Amino acid sequence: MKLLDQDGGSITLEATLALVVLVPILFSILQFGGAFQRWIAQDAVAVQGARHAAELGGDGPEVRQAIETSLRASGLDPATVSVAIEPAAVGWRQPIQVRLGSEARIVIPFLFSTTLPLRSTAVARGEVAR
Repeated sequence: MKLLDQDGGSITLEATLALVVLVPILFSILQFGGAFQRWIAQDAVAVQGARHAAELGGDGPEVRQAIETSLRASGLDPATVSVAIEPAAVGWRQPIQVRLGSEARIVIPFLFSTTLPLRSTAVARGEVAR
């Protein structure tokens, strides 16, 4: 019984050190996993937006509305995502580019907190003969 009483302090110290190491690792996995999921969703919306813009022959309110609807369906707030579509009008087989950008906040206890920029770009070819 005397041996167990003497090891109590070292077990507490080891558990504390393990928690100080494991908690930031756990939060890192969760935070970066969430940012990765957001980037994947944003990338899919960029591809869908580029295809829609190519079908309509360029940028327009219908394309912007479709992108906004897709962002909401993906669980992203459209107010936090910047959208750029270039050029404004395209003809048959001309490239049109849709760029989406947002930021993900990363907070890891005991280490740091930062903002991670998330950028997505998709290119499609115009499908309207002008």
